[in-house]
Amino acid sequence: MDQVTIASDVAVSSCSGSGPAYTVNYSGSDPVIKVNVGDEVTVNKREAGAGGGSDIIGVYTYKVTGYTDSDTLTLTYVFDSQLDGDDSPCDIPSGTGSSGSPNKAPHTFKRFVSPSFGMFA
Repeated sequence: MDQVTIASDVAVSSCSGSGPAYTVNYSGSDPVIKVNVGDEVTVNKREAGAGGGSDIIGVYTYKVTGYTDSDTLTLTYVFDSQLDGDDSPCDIPSGTGSSGSPNKAPHTFKRFVSPSFGMFA
């Protein structure tokens, strides 16, 4: 199976839930309208306060398990590259902000497609 990016750098507004399922509200105008249940969400973790271009120190993966409206989804934690375990999608720092007040890392949405469909994406 191939993956296509549905949306990238989608800003997170707020989260609720205690895991592994989280309700996530996104910023902007209809930012997740193209997203389907079953799509994958990846979030790059950077050291808080190190800068947005700093090294990625972990990648968190979530699955879209619910769709509330055009800017609210339910995400379920699947895996993280550092094996740190479940963490809220709102608690992953982007590197920007400060260590005392980090900004939330943006989300990238991907969809698995059959190899023949990949040539049309």
